[in-house]
Amino acid sequence: MSEDWNAVAAEVEAALQSIGDTSEPNGHPAVIRKVVPGVVDPDEPWVPVTDTITYHQVVVLISDTELRDINGTLIGQTKRTVTISGAAGVVPHDDDRIVLGMTSAQVTAAGDANVAWKEIDTVKPLSPAGVAVLYDLTLVS
Repeated sequence: MSEDWNAVAAEVEAALQSIGDTSEPNGHPAVIRKVVPGVVDPDEPWVPVTDTITYHQVVVLISDTELRDINGTLIGQTKRTVTISGAAGVVPHDDDRIVLGMTSAQVTAAGDANVAWKEIDTVKPLSPAGVAVLYDLTLVS
């Protein structure tokens, strides 16, 4: 009998939502910022092109790992990994940005330029049978 990975992704999303309250130690709201580049109108190439920015609210788990050198000595750097559900309605990309601890409404109220966006270094999907169940995002330090 084959596994219904879409149902598993939905279960993961429900689990993240259940611990995603900001009062919980490892579950937080976050917003992913996606930029869709504008397209030049060939009939009016002199008209400035504007990009479209969209915000996608997600619930994340945050994991910080202290990095060590080859001998096992701590080097004073930390790697932050953020995990989101594959059923969150957004496919993250390393060109996107993320802010932790804010909702879409808070980002909109603050204004895009006033938000401390973090860069995403890598995106690693957990995709059994081609269905994304989780995404691990490594943030730039």
